[in-house]
Amino acid sequence: MLIFRFSDGLFPLPFLREPSEPPPIETWPSKLGNPPPTAWTIAGSDSGGGAGIQVDLKVMNAFGVHGCSVITSITAQNSLGVQSMEAVSASMVRAQLDALKEDLPPAAIKIGMLGSAATCRILAGFMESPLTSRAAIFICDPILKSTSGAELLDPKALDILTHEIFPHVGILTPNLPEVEKITGRALQTMEAAAESILEMGVSSVLIKGGHAEGAECHDFWTDGTQSLWLSSPRIETTATHGTGCILSSAITAALAHGQDIPEAITTAKTFMNQCLKAPSNLGKGRGPMLIEPFRNDPQDRPVGVGGVGDPAYRVVRPAMAAPTTGASST
Repeated sequence: MLIFRFSDGLFPLPFLREPSEPPPIETWPSKLGNPPPTAWTIAGSDSGGGAGIQVDLKVMNAFGVHGCSVITSITAQNSLGVQSMEAVSASMVRAQLDALKEDLPPAAIKIGMLGSAATCRILAGFMESPLTSRAAIFICDPILKSTSGAELLDPKALDILTHEIFPHVGILTPNLPEVEKITGRALQTMEAAAESILEMGVSSVLIKGGHAEGAECHDFWTDGTQSLWLSSPRIETTATHGTGCILSSAITAALAHGQDIPEAITTAKTFMNQCLKAPSNLGKGRGPMLIEPFRNDPQDRPVGVGGVGDPAYRVVRPAMAAPTTGASST
């Protein structure tokens, strides 16, 4: 039985009994008078609603997590691409961080699109605060380009991101093009690339294989001591807008509930597969997915192989039970 820790006690969430059975019905902690876990997302706004702040909050809601937001940039975009973007002022970014820090402390913080060098500097300073660094784990989705190919990070900001922000990050979630941009060289193997990224100071890295070819999608996570491969059949769909945001937000939500990183990654991949199978059928381009409450369907679970202690415990163990209340498909 997995135990999630909350501020005023422990709340047990049993695993699936058998793969053929539906997830057990649970009463979400907020219904018992306990506050839900809180997580932040620091990212850009997507006017099309399929990525960025908008989808981050939907995902957190799907896991029964109270999501707070710090908006770094405003984008004008839809399923066809990004038409325009404008950075939020440095003073406003700082004000949002200060407001949340004063009243709504997070269990986990997701970092997405930062946009400008000024925002990166403010965030780096914020992450250096002893109170901040002790209070939450940072999950960074290093967004450099949109799904449609638009540049979303000022080139001057990349150095700040890698040298001042990465050392505070608990888990980095780059895709293959982002790996090559961050490391400055062509990808040879995921293991070698992960080793190079760990040398930049991040505590662990999940390299996503969605941009590779083949019938299977392979992702690789390591913290330098433990490692884990997750594989799932590739899902053919044009509804791929916001995939990186969805995955990193799901990891953030699972971590906010108390799962460790390998467990949270497995939970998030299960949720990602659930979303990829549920296109919204909106827009003329790469459209958004339906963000529905986490079902924890065994058919959506990835296959895991790796050296993370006891493989049977880390890999075969089911993800967290699905919430049945306190979440909606907004």
